[in-house]
Amino acid sequence: MKDPGGKGAPKLGLLSVLVVEDSAFIRNVLTATLRTIGVGAVHAEAGGAEAIRFLEERRAALPPGTAPVDVIITDLVMPEVDGLMLLRWLRCSPKSPDRFLPVLMLSGAADRHYVEQARDLGATDFIAKPFSAATIASRLLTAIARPRRFVLAKGYFGPDRRRTQRPVAMDCRMTGPREILVVHSASRAVGIDRFPVIHFDLPNRLGAKMGIAPKDPVPNLPDEVLAAAEAEIQNRAGDYATWIAGEVDELARRVERLREEPAAVPALMAQINRSAHEMRGQGGIFGYPLITRIAKSLYEATQGGFPAVTGNERLLLKAHVDAIKAVMAGRISGDGGATGQQLLASLDRAKKKYAKSDGDGDPA
Repeated sequence: MKDPGGKGAPKLGLLSVLVVEDSAFIRNVLTATLRTIGVGAVHAEAGGAEAIRFLEERRAALPPGTAPVDVIITDLVMPEVDGLMLLRWLRCSPKSPDRFLPVLMLSGAADRHYVEQARDLGATDFIAKPFSAATIASRLLTAIARPRRFVLAKGYFGPDRRRTQRPVAMDCRMTGPREILVVHSASRAVGIDRFPVIHFDLPNRLGAKMGIAPKDPVPNLPDEVLAAAEAEIQNRAGDYATWIAGEVDELARRVERLREEPAAVPALMAQINRSAHEMRGQGGIFGYPLITRIAKSLYEATQGGFPAVTGNERLLLKAHVDAIKAVMAGRISGDGGATGQQLLASLDRAKKKYAKSDGDGDPA
């Protein structure tokens, strides 16, 4: 696709982005969205391990000093090598192809501790699911046009975690200006061992590649481009309904197996928690915010280790599954009006009813 917007628009056709997402459905949505807004090359991998292999192979095939991609957008919660592990490898490993790569962390688990973990490992930005085409475009263009200086200090390497320079009640930084080495070229960092903190104020080569000058404002894409990208997402709402029907059926089977297979409870609860995490980040993307609310409640109810479950706990999980089924069976979009409120109220009653464990693994 040609760069959108005509003269003065960012040259997104020159941009390459790697999408790392274990959900094939969301991976395809993200890929299609990026291509619709004009990104020239979009690569996709199903997990962190696959992404590392892709980056290593691509680096080996390119001329020395060439970044394998320009930007990475990665999911946070993935099996085996998750987004945080991938980010740690990119920022810290001697095998990293480019420690300065912009990394946008994407997750339905936008809880504070996840955001802080991503920040402290050097994420460029954090995008919460459910997302929109406008959010993806805005965060991508901001990362390109307004890169923060990189900081190397004890226990940290990544973009400056202080995004703005404004007065604070208590400045926790203990390093004075004379103890900071400012480097303007990554290849000329000489004598860095003598300084506790190094600031990398590097030229914005990615911005220059996209045709964005240092003092230019962060560009906006034309409304018609964003509308086309959002339509690309919403056109998949029917596919989402079909996809989630299978997911909910599998979720229901796992809840039933909790009673039938006591030895498998820990693994089953982990799988239920993971499914809830995926659903909480997806429903709102396709016009089903009730799915996000119900799945978030299920995610919270299944947090932590479960060596066993009681009958009340199992019935509480079933109430969540039934609520999700009701939303999709009735195609209850938006807030669902009176029907949606009744559904949420019914779930609240179930949560209160089954809040107390009966302790014996069977309904009281």
